[in-house]
Amino acid sequence: MADDMTKAQPAAGVALTALAALLIAGVSVFAAPCDAHGADEPMSCLWASRAVLAIGAVAAVIAIVRIFERDEGERRGLSFSCALLGFLAAAIPGPIIALCADASMSCNTAMRPFVLVVGLAIGLTGAVDLTRRLLALRRR
Repeated sequence: MADDMTKAQPAAGVALTALAALLIAGVSVFAAPCDAHGADEPMSCLWASRAVLAIGAVAAVIAIVRIFERDEGERRGLSFSCALLGFLAAAIPGPIIALCADASMSCNTAMRPFVLVVGLAIGLTGAVDLTRRLLALRRR
């Protein structure tokens, strides 16, 4: 069993990379926030989308490194990092950065649910991979 864990096994890294790319593409294109602006500065939904984009970019880089990493301890750490970033991304629109007060705006109807679902998917994928690896380590 320990030999199985020392092989490359890039599936989790590929899945995390794809989800991070989806997060970036979604918030940039089809689940973009509203482009409403306040008196002199952009609305908070713009800042929320920028924070999600930054988190998605960092998660994508970590996930790409995860694909090629051979050290088991490093893989666990990278999966843990992606899990935390995914859960953080899910919490950005709304709980951490308030969105538009108008519930019919695209930041509330498209961006918030999209980021919640994809962020949770990244978080759960990283957490499941980490848990699987920790259980394999314990069995040794």
